[in-house]
Amino acid sequence: MTAGNVGSSGTPGTTRGTGAVHVRGAVRVAIVGLGAIGREVLKAVLARPTLELSGVADPAFVGQDAGEVAEVGRLGVKVAPTLSAALAGADVALVLTLSGVAELLPIVEAAGAAGVDVVSTCEDLAYADLATPELAQQLDARARAAGITVVGTGVNPGLVMDRLPLTLAAACVRVDRVAVTRVVDAAKRRGPLRAKVGAGMTVEEFEAGVAAKKLGHRGLAESCALVGLGLGFSFDEIRSTIGPVTDPRPGIEAGRVAGLRQSAIGLSGGRELVRLDLEMSVGAPEPHDRVVIEGDPPLDLLIRGGTHGDRATVGTVLNAIPAVIAAAPGLATVLDLTLRR
Repeated sequence: MTAGNVGSSGTPGTTRGTGAVHVRGAVRVAIVGLGAIGREVLKAVLARPTLELSGVADPAFVGQDAGEVAEVGRLGVKVAPTLSAALAGADVALVLTLSGVAELLPIVEAAGAAGVDVVSTCEDLAYADLATPELAQQLDARARAAGITVVGTGVNPGLVMDRLPLTLAAACVRVDRVAVTRVVDAAKRRGPLRAKVGAGMTVEEFEAGVAAKKLGHRGLAESCALVGLGLGFSFDEIRSTIGPVTDPRPGIEAGRVAGLRQSAIGLSGGRELVRLDLEMSVGAPEPHDRVVIEGDPPLDLLIRGGTHGDRATVGTVLNAIPAVIAAAPGLATVLDLTLRR
């Protein structure tokens, strides 16, 4: 595989096929899943001269032109009838669907048969060893046998609450504790996110949704585990909590839920070593991301307005491509990837 796109003249060379622009030497990308994020990733792939859209898979749109599904116009790339057909000839598959590691196993098998690396937004894949160690071992073994690399990434998990604090900690002689806070205004996000945080529900409905594991943000515990792994911390447990936000908010009926507050806390001997606090609620005041490191030297980083979840997810997925291509075969985490574009 190669990420190069420079021809003999020293500039990218392009040819035009059936409505799609092809760049000689570009990385050929297959997209699996044409939901809201998948469509945005498709648009971003088309905008990068180093990438070429080679195939698309989504059972909901088989036979349709992928560009028309994404509302960018006809591309001449039809949504393939099978996953294998979509992966044929690709260098990397961007899997923008599913949240469970078990669901990814057949996709990894198909990617392995095609010799295609995998970048996925599957939250549980960010650190599969935490909740599903046996599945993680299976996935790692299959990826190694096929000579491909598989990684899960995104904004959270994948960047704000794991890779970013670890990057910042590289400036520390000693790290005693890490605390990351992320506040997201769900009113400015897509409908599915507002539904995921329980906006508009009664407290009873919210609690029932949490108990049924239908509400809440997946991947927070994985981020906590990744921070611990990167810092060499050994946790006795990762304690997870989730509760409703019932503060008065515009557009939310009094007494109903505006969103959620969720935490993942890495403990050792009863002491907090890593604390991740996430609020996603309608009308959340002063959205931001903040990383506080207690150590030598102490560090305090504030991102005003916070990191835009959808746009940054697109960015993290695309920017992982060259690093995944260069990585050793197997199941990797974002901690294994170099900082490359």
